[in-house]
Amino acid sequence: PQQVSRQEAPPSLAPTTTAPPPPTPVPTPPPIWRAARWGMTKDEVLKGFPGEAQRLATPAAFSQPQEGSTMVAGTSDLGIPVYEDQGAKFRVLFGFESGALHRIHLAAAKAGPATCGDLEQLLTKEHSEPSSRNSTGTTLKGEEIVWKRPDQTITLACAGVPALGFQTVALDYMAPRTDLAKK
Repeated sequence: PQQVSRQEAPPSLAPTTTAPPPPTPVPTPPPIWRAARWGMTKDEVLKGFPGEAQRLATPAAFSQPQEGSTMVAGTSDLGIPVYEDQGAKFRVLFGFESGALHRIHLAAAKAGPATCGDLEQLLTKEHSEPSSRNSTGTTLKGEEIVWKRPDQTITLACAGVPALGFQTVALDYMAPRTDLAKK
């Protein structure tokens, strides 16, 4: 009988193909203030605060910054006319740059003697000790307390004479200025 020699096929040099891993979903950034996230559109803010946020008939001004303040002036046509927190009533304005949310501004309607201190205590509890403090104003003395975070800068500006029942309190959340770093 004849022997049949079997030749084994040489190993293949063809590349093996494996599917690439599925893309990692981009996590939704944490909210900055309540349901608000940086980059939201006006419509998304309106949906995020149903029955609260509304388009204003005329643009409203952010609190006027005092001399020496790091806050900036501006206006917004989207806000919450009355928001109550920590026993105080605030007007909330949402600031947009190039159609994207980049600022949330709360101004106390009638700040009580403890409003500024209560807010500072709450913010310190949430975000640790403030990054800086500075005096503002000339005629009307005030103080600005700042928390710099990677995802935002929070500024609490207080001015007036609480003992006389006259005090302004504004709380500002600002998105990081990443667009300036690119230029």
